[in-house]
Amino acid sequence: MNHHGAWRTVHASIPGVAHQTSGLECQDACAVHQVERPDDNPVLVLIAADGAGSAVQSRTGAEQACQALLAECVSWLATATDEDWQPAIAASWLHTIQAALVQQAVDTGLPVREFACTLMGAIVAGNRALFLQIGDGAIVIGTEDNYRPVFWPQSGQYLNETWFVTDPNATNCLECTLLTESITEIALLTDGLQPLALHYQSRQAHEPFFRPMFQGLRGYPKDGCLMTLTHALEQFLDSPAVNQRTHDDKTLILASRMIAPETASATQAEKACMPTTGLQEDAGDEAV
Repeated sequence: MNHHGAWRTVHASIPGVAHQTSGLECQDACAVHQVERPDDNPVLVLIAADGAGSAVQSRTGAEQACQALLAECVSWLATATDEDWQPAIAASWLHTIQAALVQQAVDTGLPVREFACTLMGAIVAGNRALFLQIGDGAIVIGTEDNYRPVFWPQSGQYLNETWFVTDPNATNCLECTLLTESITEIALLTDGLQPLALHYQSRQAHEPFFRPMFQGLRGYPKDGCLMTLTHALEQFLDSPAVNQRTHDDKTLILASRMIAPETASATQAEKACMPTTGLQEDAGDEAV
């Protein structure tokens, strides 16, 4: 967890049951960074990627894609004006990411498909936010207790089929949108958490999954142990209640713009953020 000025963030990536059993590493990756601005309005950059299970260098591809997108966002924000906040910028970022993965493939003598990964990104300023996605996973935004996905996870004709940044038609599959509103809460999650976090019939976010965690994140005291909350998130992602619902790798990034009350105790906030019963029961009751 980090204190990012007006933002608070916590994130974790945990290998799924299938990878733990086989001894494979987590194929997810993520990046969280705050860009300070001269106007004292920091911009939060959140990125998550999920390496393709069939790709031999999926973890490397996911990490490379996250770092390449982060570098592009930071460079762009250094000079971007209000008029530059346009969805079209995402296509140029994708081309740069693809070039980085192609170079990685050349350096290792492997086809670029072996570095395949999905990718999600959020660039959040004070009164606007730019979102992009290719593949599955979800970006969920919230205002008070209303949570909604920015995009619906991309899926193909068959089960567990999606699109990757290395696909020849990746530009056509890229989704990007600009919202001119103040985002107070945001979550990025890879597809391993979709069964718990999304309601497929209504194509909406499953609020009982998000509400307790954001409440705890907002209420976490400034003097609380940051590693403790991160560890609590890791424990939740690797808990039996979660692993019974999904065997895939799981990445979750949470960010809240709300200012935490100084009176809350660390123990109370940790319990609120990562409950051991209520959240898991609610997530299993209604999601999917």
